Amino acid sequence: HGQAGLTDAFLATITGMLGLTAALYATGSVLRLSGEEADGRAEPLLACAVGRLRWAAGHLVIAFAGTAAVLAAGGLAMGLAYGATAHDISGRLPRVLAAVLAQTPAVWALTGVTVLLAAALPRYATAAWGVVGAALAVGWIGPMLNAPRWVMDLSPFGHLPKLPGPVGSAAPFLWLTALAVALTAAGLYGLRRRDVG
Repeated sequence: HGQAGLTDAFLATITGMLGLTAALYATGSVLRLSGEEADGRAEPLLACAVGRLRWAAGHLVIAFAGTAAVLAAGGLAMGLAYGATAHDISGRLPRVLAAVLAQTPAVWALTGVTVLLAAALPRYATAAWGVVGAALAVGWIGPMLNAPRWVMDLSPFGHLPKLPGPVGSAAPFLWLTALAVALTAAGLYGLRRRDVG
């Protein structure tokens, strides 16, 4: 039982790393919006038939669906490797894949912050890297320093259960997803209201 606990703890650590990698990917994808705007490429696009929301949607589909794809690919690779080592692919793969995909709501919450900054407050768009960096620092350095719970809660990843392991309540998955939707909606509302270019 102790060995199984150690294995789960190791897998949870790797799972967290995959989540942060996906968050970096999503941040870069969304920040292409402000990059296009800063380079003057957005204005000619928007002067044609492409509306603001359609322009933004192209980037957001890549960011949100892309992170799920990155996590799925990482979870499959990790699950296959673990299953092959344990000679139990059919038993281990689904468990590991589910654990990695469970990071998605936390990644999407950080993506929502980036959408809000890039779409509504482009002057502060690069601060999104600081937000993701802070989440990374809290996740990795916080436990080593025995940081208090409120510090750990600053990262969306801190609200998720350490998987694979006991899942507990579905509430953190639901409210992180709702937060991502709200932040994204606020960002798109801001994009519609402000001048672009």
